[in-house]
Amino acid sequence: MKQGAGTVRTLGVLALSIVLAGTLLAGLLLPWVGGPAIAAQESTSLLGDPPEELTDLPPPGNTVVLAADGELITSFYRENRAPVPSDQIAEVMRQAIVAIEDARFYEHGGVDVQGTLRALVKNIAAGEVMEGGSTLTQQLVKQTLLQSTDDPAAREAAIEESVGRKLREARLALDLEDRYSKDELLTRYLNIVYFGQNAYGVQPAARAYFGVDASALTLPQAALLAGLVQSPSDDDPLINPEGATIRRNQVLRRMADQGYITPAQEAEAALSPLGLAPGPARAAAAWRPASDPTSATSCSSTWSRPSGSASTSWRPEG
Repeated sequence: MKQGAGTVRTLGVLALSIVLAGTLLAGLLLPWVGGPAIAAQESTSLLGDPPEELTDLPPPGNTVVLAADGELITSFYRENRAPVPSDQIAEVMRQAIVAIEDARFYEHGGVDVQGTLRALVKNIAAGEVMEGGSTLTQQLVKQTLLQSTDDPAAREAAIEESVGRKLREARLALDLEDRYSKDELLTRYLNIVYFGQNAYGVQPAARAYFGVDASALTLPQAALLAGLVQSPSDDDPLINPEGATIRRNQVLRRMADQGYITPAQEAEAALSPLGLAPGPARAAAAWRPASDPTSATSCSSTWSRPSGSASTSWRPEG
């Protein structure tokens, strides 16, 4: 009962802050669109059960072709995904994303009213949007709903700037925080967020930019990847190395301010080169099985998919 009352109270305060933000900025900060997110509300109302997309199922990985001995031959995908468990993500990567995206991640319950109000004040002072108020959990909700459908109406509903969508997103974030640990939520976020170069998740991103696994990321590498989340196109180090370096160093500064690294570690990492070394995954074919996902024929060889794997794996029969 107390938990339900706390959720209602949090949503009430958030709703008030949203209304105040819209009133004070008159569309400068948050361009609210009239009307609720109709398509989103069809899948779940403000007080209904969370949609199927927000389950503990990992996002699907790439289709991979393996040799008889299990060696990787190639990968096929439309969106490069390779979800990994928590222990295969470098701790420094987890620290970097929290530092730059949600400093109070381990303190709030899914909705950070204090952070929302702080961002509001900062944006009012700057006269433009300088800082967002969404938590990592709210971002996880948004990205999951956005990436789990090809329906234009549902995708629009997932990103619509309206009070209805914001409240629904907040309610679902609170629900996720009740169901999963912080470690689980952070791992899910890092496995779905977009880092640019068609890399969805930290493992494909680590391979795409540095040719390493997510578990082997160094401090400068992790800071660069964390900095890409906000604007992966503008800060793409392969296109804009100068901008990427500036953004990386901003992440390093946040990490030092929050005690994740020492000033000496920050200074050393900020002077390091980007060290880009794109891995083979960037050259893999962008393809998925056309109609039957359980079998495929290539060069007169038939391939079968083993069950029980996050990624779809094709092995030669016989």
